[in-house]
Amino acid sequence: MSLVRMLTLGFVIAVAMSGSLAQTRSTTAAPDGDQTLKQLLTEVHELRMALQRASFSSGRFQMLIERLRVEQAHADSLAHDLESVRSQLSELRTLKPRMEQQIKDAEDSLDRVIDPNSHADLESRIKNMKAERARFGPEEERLHGRETDLDSELQSSQAKISELNGQLDALINELKSP
Repeated sequence: MSLVRMLTLGFVIAVAMSGSLAQTRSTTAAPDGDQTLKQLLTEVHELRMALQRASFSSGRFQMLIERLRVEQAHADSLAHDLESVRSQLSELRTLKPRMEQQIKDAEDSLDRVIDPNSHADLESRIKNMKAERARFGPEEERLHGRETDLDSELQSSQAKISELNGQLDALINELKSP
């Protein structure tokens, strides 16, 4: 038997006993005893309703807290991924001019190399550097697209967090009110 039911039953028994005692003592006190019993029953009913609301609110509160925790972990993961993509973009932007300068230096030194083997090696190296540089464009576009997607998803996640926080605030205010 639940605690609420036991308390309710105890109140009802106590009230019933006091009511029956009052009836045996005096027949003129019977209307007051009935009124007291009705008041006690009303209070017990209101107490039961308050406990049910508190139990329901507690469940909602726990659910909102768990959803908030999960969404915050998701937002943290997105923020980490976004920072990683931005770091990769920064590295790519830094590497791009350096690669351009290496290609230019290698092309400048190509004219000064007399040895055919060294000349062929340098041409091969220049060809590889140009191929690497050609991959920068698509990689930069891919990273920009990923950055945009992550940024959008992070904003959406932060909006969900704000909404959940609003729901929690509303629930707390609801619990504070009588």
